[in-house]
Amino acid sequence: MPNIEKPEEIEEKTIEKASNDSVERKERTPYHGAAFGVFSCLFYNYQQNGNVAIFDEHRLSKEPLRIDIVVIKKNRDIELEPVWAKIFRGHNLLEYKSPVDKAPTFEVFSKLMGYAWIYAAQENVKISDMTVTLICARTPKKLLKTLKEEFDYEILEKGDGIYYITERGVAAEKRLAIQVMVQKSELLLQALDKRPLDEATADKLAEYIAFLDKENRNKLDSWFKALAPKNAKIISERMGKNMTKTDKAYLEVMESLGHAERLRNEGMQKGLQKGRQEVITLLEKGYSLADAKKKLKLA
Repeated sequence: MPNIEKPEEIEEKTIEKASNDSVERKERTPYHGAAFGVFSCLFYNYQQNGNVAIFDEHRLSKEPLRIDIVVIKKNRDIELEPVWAKIFRGHNLLEYKSPVDKAPTFEVFSKLMGYAWIYAAQENVKISDMTVTLICARTPKKLLKTLKEEFDYEILEKGDGIYYITERGVAAEKRLAIQVMVQKSELLLQALDKRPLDEATADKLAEYIAFLDKENRNKLDSWFKALAPKNAKIISERMGKNMTKTDKAYLEVMESLGHAERLRNEGMQKGLQKGRQEVITLLEKGYSLADAKKKLKLA
């Protein structure tokens, strides 16, 4: 395990770099605003229900230590839907490295571990009630190799692009939960890549966004602005075919599946909102719209 400095030692060293770090933060790329919009969108319903709170660039000191995103589970009993959020505990720190950032190094990883300890001290929470997620555009093979071969970490691939990093010899209930998440494991983050989207992915994105309600869709404004022009165009073209027909299309699906009475009993707007979320959840998991309809019918 790396020699993690105490919070006060890390903060003292960081003060020396305050001016440089401050400049770096002021000049952050549009991807960070886009990423925060993505996570606000993904956790929107949990926020509305009061189960989750999400903060942009949570400060770890007066200047300049900040974590990109903090997700706090107010309701510890719920399980969040994205597969990479299954690991989440009470306090969850997310550090986002965009497609234009360099691959995260061991130094970046160590700094993030230090941030976790500072956060735990400042917020008076147990490290065992925390998780850290390092998000990057590509699998950081060099970092994972270093952690595995030079330090006492075990790397466990939990899904496509999701890696759990655990300390050997430390009980799970006592340690900080750490994971590396590659952007391909989250549909909306995939689109931030400069490489052109394939048609299948563009269709999934268009379907996903089309079923979002207006308020939630507005959270993706920064995300749209950060898209490569070609990707923005292909997604917009596909959305244009669906957006104005969303409610009508869903009504037809609900009625065809025998849920018309549910809409009448719950109220049209409430029923549509709940129905949209069911479809969105399936689309997030990689189902096509046609497969999502079949899945709902079976349910």
